[in-house]
Amino acid sequence: MEHARLVTPTALAAVPFFFLFLLLCLHADAATTLLQGQSLGRNDKLVSPNGAFLLAFFVPRGGGDGSRAYLGVLYARAAEETVPWVANRDAPVSASSALYSATVTSSGQLQILEGDRVVWQTSNTPPSSSSGNNNNFTLTIQDTGNLVLGNGGQNTAPLWQSFDHPTDTFLPGMSITLDRRDGAVASNTLFTSWASPGDPAPGNFTLGQDPLGSAQLYIWRHTPGNTPNNSGIKYWRSGQWANTKFVGIPWRSLYVYGFRLAGDASRGSGTRGGVMSYTFSAYNESQFRFVLKPNGTETCYMLLESTGAWEVVWSQPTIPCHAYNTCGPNAGCAAADDHGRAAACKCLQGFEPRSEEEYYGRGNWTRGCVRSKPLTCSERNVEVSGGDAFAALPGVKLPDFAVWESTVGGADACKGWCLANCTCGAYSYSDGTGCLTWSGRDLVDVYKFPNGEGYDLHIKVPASLLETGAKRRRWTAVIVSVVTALAVVLAACGILLWKCRRRIGEKLGVGGREEKKPRPSMLHPRREAKNDFSGPKQQPDLEEAENGDSCELPLFPLETLAEATGGFSDSNKLGEGGFGHVYKGSLPGGEEVAVKRLSKSSGQGCEEFKNEVILISKLQHRNLVRILGCCIQGHEKMLVYEYMPNKSLDAFLFDPARRGLLDWKTRLSIIEGIARGLLYLHRDSRLRVVHRDLKASNILLDHDMNPKISDFGMARIFGGDQKQENTNRVVGTLGYMSPEYAMEGLFSVRSDVYSFGILVLEIITGQKNSSFHHMEGSLNIVGYAWQMWNADKGSELIDPSIRSSSASREALRCVHMALLCVQDHACDRPDIPYVVMALGSDSSVLPMPKPPTFTLQCTSSDREGFLGGNADYYESYSASDLTVTMLQGR
Repeated sequence: MEHARLVTPTALAAVPFFFLFLLLCLHADAATTLLQGQSLGRNDKLVSPNGAFLLAFFVPRGGGDGSRAYLGVLYARAAEETVPWVANRDAPVSASSALYSATVTSSGQLQILEGDRVVWQTSNTPPSSSSGNNNNFTLTIQDTGNLVLGNGGQNTAPLWQSFDHPTDTFLPGMSITLDRRDGAVASNTLFTSWASPGDPAPGNFTLGQDPLGSAQLYIWRHTPGNTPNNSGIKYWRSGQWANTKFVGIPWRSLYVYGFRLAGDASRGSGTRGGVMSYTFSAYNESQFRFVLKPNGTETCYMLLESTGAWEVVWSQPTIPCHAYNTCGPNAGCAAADDHGRAAACKCLQGFEPRSEEEYYGRGNWTRGCVRSKPLTCSERNVEVSGGDAFAALPGVKLPDFAVWESTVGGADACKGWCLANCTCGAYSYSDGTGCLTWSGRDLVDVYKFPNGEGYDLHIKVPASLLETGAKRRRWTAVIVSVVTALAVVLAACGILLWKCRRRIGEKLGVGGREEKKPRPSMLHPRREAKNDFSGPKQQPDLEEAENGDSCELPLFPLETLAEATGGFSDSNKLGEGGFGHVYKGSLPGGEEVAVKRLSKSSGQGCEEFKNEVILISKLQHRNLVRILGCCIQGHEKMLVYEYMPNKSLDAFLFDPARRGLLDWKTRLSIIEGIARGLLYLHRDSRLRVVHRDLKASNILLDHDMNPKISDFGMARIFGGDQKQENTNRVVGTLGYMSPEYAMEGLFSVRSDVYSFGILVLEIITGQKNSSFHHMEGSLNIVGYAWQMWNADKGSELIDPSIRSSSASREALRCVHMALLCVQDHACDRPDIPYVVMALGSDSSVLPMPKPPTFTLQCTSSDREGFLGGNADYYESYSASDLTVTMLQGR
C-alpha cells in the first residue's frame, strides 16, 4: 500500500512561487501532525509547536548497535541526543534499509513498517466504524513531548497517547498511577530502563508505585527470565510521601518541582483500594526529566538553555546505603566514609546479631538482627505495657511496611497508640507523614542520614534496656571525667617540673637561654598556616572576614537571663518559630531586651548560631537589629537583642484587627527602611552579606515603627567581587525564595532583591503571598499582581483599609518596582542601590517588567496537605513562615 509522504525540501525545486508558498503552508501544518495515510520516513520528522520536541527515526549513540533504528521522541534543543520515549524498543528496524516508515492506519493505529511487514503498532483497539469518522485519524506531537493519536478533533478523548505507555523517562504532564479499586492491582504505571546507554531495549530495572498501595516508589531489579511485569527484587525505595517530599529524599522538596500525590493514598502499607497518582507539572516542561538509567539509578536532569547541556540535579541510589535494605532487617545503615562509598551496619537499639559467630564471621548483613530481649507486653499479653519504652533514633529514612494510623493525631497520641498495642514495634510522627506505625514486621531499609536530615523513629524496647544503657553511659561519663582530670593534673605537674628544671639549669649555667618570642594572646591566638584544600571554600571564615578581628560580645549567665524573663514564662513570650522562642526580659539595670532561646530540636544548629553571633556583632546600621550579647551554657544557646516594642511586621500586616494602624506613610517608610538595610548589607558594610531569609516575620519594628532586619542565622558572606554561589543546603521560606535559588541552589544579592519584591507586594496589599491561592485563576502574589497591574487595575492591589488615604501614585510606583524585583531571571532584577534611588525619586522612569512564568500553584487540597490539614494555621498570619532546608545534589 502506498502512502502520501511528508513534503521534503527536495520536492520544491521547480515549483512556481505561488504553489511553493501553498506547499510550505501545508508542510508547516504537517510538521506537527501526521495525517491518516501519510508516512514518516527516515529523513522526516514531526516537531512540537514550541519546537522543544520532535518525533523521528534515530540510531542510538553511546556504543549501541549502529545497524538498528528506532522511532522515538527526542529533545530538539539538547546538545546531545536525548530520547525520552521509544516506540519499537523491542523491535528495531534495519538502519541501512530505506523501506521503513511510520504511518497512521485507517483503523486508527500507529504502525511502524519495514517494507510490507508490520514491525510495531499501538495497542489501542480500533474504534467501531461510524459515518464520517473513518478517515480522520491523526498523530500529533504536543509541547509536552506527548504523542496523541486522535480522531480528527471530533472526539476529545485520545485513542492512544505515549504518556500512558512510558519507557524510561518521567516528563512533566505524566503521572505514575496505581489502580487498586477492586482490592487488587488493576494497573500500575511502570518505567523500564534501557538495556544499556546505546540499547533502548527493556533493561533490568523498573520503577513504579508500591503494589500494596503505600504510595511509595520502588525500583525493582529483574533477574534473567524475570519479566518487567513481575515485581522483581527491590533495589531502591523512595520512602513515604510527606506532603512535599519523600522520606527517603528529605533534602529535596519535590513540591517545588510540581510534584503532587492525588487520589486515595493511605501513606502506609495496606490493602485499601483506590487510584493513586503522582503528577509532575514543572513551569517549563522541556527543562526537567527524571530518567531510570540502565544501572538502576533514578536521576533528575535539568536542561541548561544557554548551552543545551544536561545538569544533574539529584540522583539515587548512588551509595551502598541508598540501596534497599543493605544491612538486613532491624539494622541501620550509615556511611562509613565522607563520600558514602562504604556502608557501616549496626543493629538498632534493642536488637543484636543472630549469633556472635555470625556477627564476627560473616561478610554481609543480609540476615540482619533480632531482638535482644522480648517486649514486656508480648510476655504479659495485655493491652497496655508498663514495662516497655521507646528508644529514639533521629534523622533516619523510615523503615518499609509502615501503616498510617489515619485516626490518630498528635505525637503523644501516636506514642500512646503504639504503646497500647502489643504488636506495634515502632512509631514515627511528623507533620508531613502523620502517625506511622510498624506492627508485626521487621524494621527494614533504615538509613541514617548525615547532616541531621531525615525523620525520628521511636523503637519499642523493654524499659530495662534503656535503664541499663543509661547506667552504662553514666559510668562511662564518670570514668572519662576522672581520666580527663588525672590527665590535666599530670600535664600540669609535667609543665611545672619542666619549668623548675629549666630555672635550675639556667642558674647552674647549663644551656643557653633561648631568645624570647612573643607569645600569642589568649584573646587573639596566632593562626598557623593552613593546609591547602582542593575544593572551593563554601563561605569565607567569619572570624577572618574583618581582617582577623575577633568577635567580642558580652556573655550573659543563664541565671541572669532566666531571672530577666521570669523563668522564661509564657507571659513574657514575644513569639516563636522553628528556631525556638523569643522572650521579653528586663536586665538588672532596667534595660528591656529580647531573648532568643534556641530549642534543642531547632533546625538552627551550632553553625547558624555562630554565624548569627559573629555576623550581627560586626554589622551596625539603624535598619538592622542590634545584638547585645549571648549565652552559651550546657545545651542552652541564647541571643540577646535590643527590645522591639512593636514586635514584627507580620503581627501588624496580617492581623485584620491591627492592619489599619499601618497607614500608607508608615508602610512607605518601612519599605524604604528595609531597602536601606539591604543596601548596607549588599554594598556599604565591610562584609558583603546575603540574608537569604527576608520575610515579614524577620522585620522588627521599634517604638517609632522604624523597620530593622533580623535573624541572620542563614546569612552568607560574599568575598571580593564574588557575584553568586551554589549551595548544598537550600534554606529559606517557601514563597519568598527566588526561582534560581529554590530550583538550582544558586543565590546572590539578587536573591534578596526577589524576597524584597515579595515583601513590598505584601506590604501594599496587606495580604500574605499564600493568600492569593484563593483567587480564581490566580497563581501567587506575583501572578496576581502582574495580572492586575497589566490590566491597569493596579489601584485594586492597595489594601482596602488604606486605599482611600493612600497616595496611589506612590503605591503604584512601588508595585511597579516590586514587579521588577520578582522577575524570573536574576539578571533582569535591579540591584538594591537602584531600588533605593528609584524609591526616593519620582522623576526616574522605570523599565517595563517581564511577565512572570515561574509560579507555584496550589489548590485547596494541596494546601491542606502541605500544612498538615490544619486550616486554622493556614489562615493565621504566620502560615507562610515555614523555613525549609534541602540538600542539592551536584
